[in-house]
This record gives sequence, C-alpha cells and structure tokens, in this order.
Amino acid sequence: MKKANIVCGLVGMSFSAFAFIRTLSFRQFPLVPIGPEFFPRHMAIGLFVCSAVLVIQSLVKKNKKNEKAPTISPFDKGMQRLFVGIAIIIAYALLWEPLGFLIATPLAMAALMLLLGYRRYNDSCFFLGDNAGYFWRIQFLFECFYAGRHSAGITVNRL
Repeated sequence: MKKANIVCGLVGMSFSAFAFIRTLSFRQFPLVPIGPEFFPRHMAIGLFVCSAVLVIQSLVKKNKKNEKAPTISPFDKGMQRLFVGIAIIIAYALLWEPLGFLIATPLAMAALMLLLGYRRYNDSCFFLGDNAGYFWRIQFLFECFYAGRHSAGITVNRL
C-alpha cells in the first residue's frame, strides 16, 4: 500500500505540473483579472499539494506487518453505493435540460440523501416541496413583473 500511495502521489504531482505548465499558454485578456487560466491553474496547485501530502504521509507512516490493501470489488456494499451514486449523478445531468435546474436538483439531492442513509423523510419532503414552491413563485414573479421566462425546461408554456 505504501508503494502504491507513493506512485500515485508522484503521478498526481507530475500531472498537476503538466497542467500548470499548460495553463501558462492560455490567452491573457488585458482588462480581465481572472481569465480562463485561473480555475485550472488553482486546481493544478491543489492537486500538487494533495499529491505531495500523500507522498509525505506514505514516507513518514510506519509500515505495519500483514497490512492488506483494500480490494475493489463490485460486490462490496460501498462500491455498490458508489456505482448507484454515479448513476444518480448521470441521471441528474441528463434530466437537467428537460426538467430544469430547480426541479432536477431537489430530486437528485433527495436520491443522494436516501442513498447515504439520511432517513428523516419529513425533512426530505419539506426540502422537495419547498424547492418546488420556490420555483413556482419565482416563475410567477418573472412572468408578472418582467414579462419573461425565468428558466427553460418542463415548465415552458405552463404559466
């Protein structure tokens, strides 16, 4: 496990250094203080720092006898939760366009809360109802006062 952590940390550090160097070639805009290089550059710095911490922890940590590396098995309950969570996020991304952000997000959040063991159904129902009510109130206000649509999705031509 110690060797794998060191190798993964070094790979992460090299990838982040490559990404940082690539951001130096991004086009600079004269009057824009935060350009297109800002976010990737800071992500590369964060990845480098986290990878360096992983390498340092692996070098400092004492190697325990009989330490077994965890296996990645699709039959493990944690891995099954991971796959279901990824499926929920993919479904959320696919439903974003037809349903809109304000309808798809509470549904995805409720599904993820249920997946992660949050079982307080009264709070979950309030969360869903509150967001749906918020959406319809904002939609109504935009329709009345601004004579325009607030968002696209399933609610187009509903009001």
